[in-house]
Amino acid sequence: MGGKTRKAVFFDRDGTLLVEVGYLNHPSLVAPYKFTLKALRKAKESGFLLIGVTNQSGIARGYIKESDLRDIHCRMQDILGDAGVPLDAIYYCPHHPNGRVAAYREKCNCRKPAAGMGFEAAERFGIDLGRSYMVGDKETDVLFGINLGVTPCLVRTGYGSYEERGMKESPPGNFHVFEDVLGAVEWMAGGV
Repeated sequence: MGGKTRKAVFFDRDGTLLVEVGYLNHPSLVAPYKFTLKALRKAKESGFLLIGVTNQSGIARGYIKESDLRDIHCRMQDILGDAGVPLDAIYYCPHHPNGRVAAYREKCNCRKPAAGMGFEAAERFGIDLGRSYMVGDKETDVLFGINLGVTPCLVRTGYGSYEERGMKESPPGNFHVFEDVLGAVEWMAGGV
């Protein structure tokens, strides 16, 4: 693909694009926030690739099977696709070092805040990380962005308001804070 020239927004899934429900374990629970579709449309129109990156330790913990996760992601992509804004790719980490399911019990390089999922996407799509962003509702998302070398953004939806309080006491590095993913994308796109 001759160089890394494309820009991307890496999005956390739960609490950022989708309403936080704890362990999302069934396609019927997939519910984008009311502003998610507008945010994704704005990002797409601004020339960004849309990349999902999500920790799914529920697989390692035995709460959900990978086949169930595929069904959830198909449902999510159907909803986003019907609005003309499907994600270009979704990467997930099924691992956890203390997982009950032996096949997924490991310390890996893909579980956020490690940046393995992002580096894999950057290689696949030719992403210029210096022109790209990460949006999520947890400190691990901010650290993922820092580790990946993109601009990290914390949103106050999901666990974001709670996480922000703790991060102000011990900030992990430079990051930007927004009320929701739409605010973050509008800032990235130069305002509206």
